[in-house]
Amino acid sequence: MFDKLGYAPVPESRNFQFEKPIPGSTEKMRIEFMAPEEYNREKDFRVEIQDGVHARACTGGSIALTQSDLRPVSGKLPNGDEYSAQVRVTQPHALVMLKLLALADRYSNIRGPKEARHDREEAQTHAADIVAIVTAVPDIAQFNSLFATQFLAEPLLGIRVLHVLLDFFRDVTSPGLIVYTEYLAANLSTDRATTEVLRRETELAQRIVAQILPAPEFFALAAAVDESTDWERGAPFVEEYLSSLEKARIPVTDAFALQALPSGAFGGAYKRGAIFVMSASEPLQKVSDAQGDLLRSYLQWKVISLRSIEELRRQFPHTLKD
Repeated sequence: MFDKLGYAPVPESRNFQFEKPIPGSTEKMRIEFMAPEEYNREKDFRVEIQDGVHARACTGGSIALTQSDLRPVSGKLPNGDEYSAQVRVTQPHALVMLKLLALADRYSNIRGPKEARHDREEAQTHAADIVAIVTAVPDIAQFNSLFATQFLAEPLLGIRVLHVLLDFFRDVTSPGLIVYTEYLAANLSTDRATTEVLRRETELAQRIVAQILPAPEFFALAAAVDESTDWERGAPFVEEYLSSLEKARIPVTDAFALQALPSGAFGGAYKRGAIFVMSASEPLQKVSDAQGDLLRSYLQWKVISLRSIEELRRQFPHTLKD
């Protein structure tokens, strides 16, 4: 089929990217196949599609498929015949998730010096895409709710993605906005790409993306969950947390379990000078319902490892019961 359509494999892509020249242009049309990473080969990033065609394993791929809609498209084929089809389109909140993961990947340049320039240019494009998508969102509150709830089945990924969002778009000196400025400088006309214009556009981009940043309390709660559940890493508040729940005969699956996080677990979660947190119920009031649900899902995932430790199951039988 690819030969018939005029596509040839991109040599360095190992048959998951194909391209063909665009008539009357020096540009090329490139397509890339991606698939959920749980289907990838052992010790390889590729997913088998068919003979001679692979897909790149994509973190968050299952979410992107779930969070998508079928859209009708129609037009004319090269021979002039009318044609219509249904195309599955990823919803904006899932697309931003994929773009954030791609941005972090390209910015870190894990492929080494030979790919440094290409990775940097790709990072610039991903950052610009994120700004463009959020700019076009008509209902930010709904977007934020969908952005959080898409991770309920994969909360570890959700916390990771939200940390990328924070780290890359916290302020104008963050990596995501640095490469966004580079994108602007490379794509604006010479007379427009002045220092003042770049500064103004970057500040605007930061304000736009800031609309989807969770409050600091969200990250404080996530850090407190880690401090109260990471037994194997020597987290200091695991026994205190489980003991308080055990005394109250509260299973960790109870919705109240998140509010019962020890106040001491918030000690390193805020910047110096912040108000001391007496209980988790205080920061919980500052996060949305959807973000609260994500944190509860995150807590349940973290507790799975605690249930596998026989010593803790004996010591806290009510709290860690299945």
